Amino acid sequence: MKAQPVLVHSSPQGGTIHKYPLSGGKRSFERFLGCYLGSCKFCNDLDEATEYLETVEGT
Repeated sequence: MKAQPVLVHSSPQGGTIHKYPLSGGKRSFERFLGCYLGSCKFCNDLDEATEYLETVEGT
C-alpha cells in the first residue's frame, strides 16, 4: 500500500505544506509540496517549501 501525503503545516492565510514519501530505484526519500491558492511547488526540504509559501502568500 502506498503511503499517503501528510500535512505538516498550514498557514493562517490558507497555504499548506504536505510531506510526500516517495521511492525511486533503491532509495526512499521525501519531497515537500507547498501550495497556496492553486499555486504549488515540489521542494526538496521543509525550509525550501516554507520559503516558497512565504513568497506566494506575500503577493
